Amino acid sequence: MPQFKLFIAGNHRPGLSRVDEAIRRRMHLVPFNVTIPEEDRDLELPGKLKAEWPGILAWMLDGCMAWQVDGLNPPESVRAATEKYLAAEDTFERWRDDCTTSSPNAWESSADLWHSWRRWAETAGEFVGTQKRFSQTLEERGFTAARDGTKANRRGYRGVRLTRTDYTEDPRYGA
Repeated sequence: MPQFKLFIAGNHRPGLSRVDEAIRRRMHLVPFNVTIPEEDRDLELPGKLKAEWPGILAWMLDGCMAWQVDGLNPPESVRAATEKYLAAEDTFERWRDDCTTSSPNAWESSADLWHSWRRWAETAGEFVGTQKRFSQTLEERGFTAARDGTKANRRGYRGVRLTRTDYTEDPRYGA
């Protein structure tokens, strides 16, 4: 069964509440960086192209067939614009850059990570979501759920350590 794509045309990019692998596969931002000066605009162009409709339709059908055989192969300008846009929309990565460091031997409690994320997102005016969704995102981004091995046996994640503690509620950090 063919996959159908939704195309959104507009002057403003949509805000994304999360950037995951699914959105990365589906989102393609086509930059329109050229504005034709008013004096160069051909207001008669639709009528001029009418005679070309059969050729335009054939070109569209050829493109559709190529897409079905080869898939979508966007040009570098589309890939670059898309990556720049998704990086700006990826609030989880911005939080990671601002508040954490990655290290294979690091461990941080789930509660401390959640409180840090929640406060950071609220301060930044971003969508917070649920603690469950946050935990899923941590795992999707390669962090491993693990107990700390102490008597308390707290839940947490390996591979991440908080570097900014002003966003946690842990009394050890003076919140």
